Amino acid sequence: MQPGHFYPVPIFFILDKLHFKKSLFKDSLFDFLYTLKLHYLCIKIIFDMKKYLFLSSLILLASPATPSCATTSCEQSDELSMLVGTYTVKSKSDGIYLFHFNQHTGEAKLVTSTKIGNPSFLTYTKQPSFVYSVSEFSNAEAAANATPFDVTSETFGPTRTTLASNVDSGAEDPCNIWTNGHFLVTANYTGGSLSVFSITDGGATLKLRQFIRFQKLLETSVSHIHCARPTPDGKYLLVTDLGNDCIYRFTINSEADSKENVPFLTAQRIVYNGPLGWGPRHFVFSNDGQYVYLINELGGTIVVFRYINGNLLPVQHVLAEEVPAHGSADIHLSPDGHFLYASHRLQNDGISIYRINKANGLIHKVGYQHTALHPRNFAITPNGRFLLVASRDDNCIEVYRRNKRTGLLQNIHNNISLPKPVCIDFFK
Repeated sequence: MQPGHFYPVPIFFILDKLHFKKSLFKDSLFDFLYTLKLHYLCIKIIFDMKKYLFLSSLILLASPATPSCATTSCEQSDELSMLVGTYTVKSKSDGIYLFHFNQHTGEAKLVTSTKIGNPSFLTYTKQPSFVYSVSEFSNAEAAANATPFDVTSETFGPTRTTLASNVDSGAEDPCNIWTNGHFLVTANYTGGSLSVFSITDGGATLKLRQFIRFQKLLETSVSHIHCARPTPDGKYLLVTDLGNDCIYRFTINSEADSKENVPFLTAQRIVYNGPLGWGPRHFVFSNDGQYVYLINELGGTIVVFRYINGNLLPVQHVLAEEVPAHGSADIHLSPDGHFLYASHRLQNDGISIYRINKANGLIHKVGYQHTALHPRNFAITPNGRFLLVASRDDNCIEVYRRNKRTGLLQNIHNNISLPKPVCIDFFK
């Protein structure tokens, strides 16, 4: 018998035999002894479990430790490519810059750049690997650009530029761009128009396919198109008109891919008429696609909409800027969908922070983070750890650490210096 073990098996073997001769005992005595047997079985199970847990712990201690995020492989997974669009007029900027940004440490490293005029807004497509950008000029040079990008060598190829209008005017100051890989749309602010390009030649060639000009809705208004984004279901394109204080909806025509003479955008209608002078600028959908959050540049307000099959139902509006500067700019959600951020310029520059009620989409202000001058655009890393602010007039990108529990921001004072940054786009 091994030390520390108890083996009363012979007794219970006898009890099992006696069970068939229960009449030899009084009922109470037999029941008592049989209960002892059950207690023994329970104790034995407990001892066996302790033995198993002890051996398991020894195995875990002897096993090699699981690699942490300090290892090389984890560091590689945290490495992002970061594209930055800038203003080149009256600045020393090349145009588009590529950085490596580590979303675990907050460190950035310049890789390369390419010369393009005023690429104030850009987007990256992985297949094929291209950077598409606007050239925001207030004259006939207004254009869209297709720049190939070699992910292996991390180099830009030669850029092909296509004018945003087939006439001398009407597409001035393209300031926003979107693509689905087959078509590309620029929002032309001063021109009050949309330029729709087909993408051919493996992504390298943009051909102006459709040009849509918007008329003023009031005698005193003028169209200023600022943003064009699709709905989550892919059926519609929503377009903000800052000058007419409204949002248009277009139906995306899937037949346009295969038919040259078929327009990509059809069935234009207004789905939101905002208060006079608010100036709808940018918007973002909730992760589940049920809500839309709109930042109004001139009114300094955020409007929350319920999105239902192409329609926008306003359910809340809040004052976002802390002083009436009329310069609200960008709006984004945290990756987990729990917090909303909006940038404000011209006075008291900073980022307003809101917690989102996931049950009804409504927002509640939890803080305001002051930033460097003119935070025109900002972006949040995919892991939600950092928020980067493109502060145009201080010629830097500020890096803020996000508290994922509270949503608040902390400046880690690790600025990325470059001329007139105005757009940030991450990819891996």
